[in-house]
Amino acid sequence: MRASIRTINHGTVKRDIRTGRFVPTFTIAYTCATGRHVRTLPASGINTIGKGLMACADGVAWDVEVLDREGNDVTFDFACFAGMA
Repeated sequence: MRASIRTINHGTVKRDIRTGRFVPTFTIAYTCATGRHVRTLPASGINTIGKGLMACADGVAWDVEVLDREGNDVTFDFACFAGMA
């Protein structure tokens, strides 16, 4: 008899190539002219998108929020959003 494989979601996307460790993920949501966008990314992806959003002209994106795995707002924990406060 074959045992079933149990999948456990640790809130990770994949292992980091350099360290081999699991990478925690965050959810970024924002609204722009094309609608509401929601993506789940590691911290490096959040910083990349955040820098792009902050470099755009004012009013291009609004209602920006970043949530951790538990649903806590961690938007201002990222340096790219520090100037929004």
